[in-house]
Amino acid sequence: MRCYSCNGLSHVPLCTHCRKTLLIPSVQMRQVGTLRIYSLFAYDTVESLLLTKHKSEGYRIYRALGKFYLKPFIHHLQSHLSISFYVVGIDERIVSGYSHIAQLTHPLRNKDIEVDHGVLIAENRISYAGKSLAYRLEHPRNFRYTGKKENIVLIDDIITTGTTLHEAAYRIQKEGGNVLFAVVVADASR
Repeated sequence: MRCYSCNGLSHVPLCTHCRKTLLIPSVQMRQVGTLRIYSLFAYDTVESLLLTKHKSEGYRIYRALGKFYLKPFIHHLQSHLSISFYVVGIDERIVSGYSHIAQLTHPLRNKDIEVDHGVLIAENRISYAGKSLAYRLEHPRNFRYTGKKENIVLIDDIITTGTTLHEAAYRIQKEGGNVLFAVVVADASR
């Protein structure tokens, strides 16, 4: 196998050298309404990786992003919070044979973190790619939530305007859930 970043030989999609020298997270927090959203990278830093989401190699790339970046960050936050919580991915629909968000969330499970797959699904499957904030607000996702109610952390790959994460958190809270915060791989606004 070859590293997706440097094309060198590697046993994993992102080699150790690239993870240590090229793909270093720079965590930032953004507030959207009452929801705190942590992003690990600026979008342009990981754009080529994120664009694999509906390609065959995306399965491995998204799993690697979850394992090497989201997992250490989530486990660090969990150790500081000292509480158990549920990880819920935003709209884990299967596209092109797999759910890219499920690949991000799968590696996060441990004794204090349970991953609740497929419980937050958008009824409106319209694409927001390249759309304005006004368009996004006029065409809500209309999420359906069937998961756990206590201590939830939302996971998504990209935040642009924050409307999707805000709407998801609102739906969960409307169902009686407690959303602690959200974590995304990349923030398109920085």
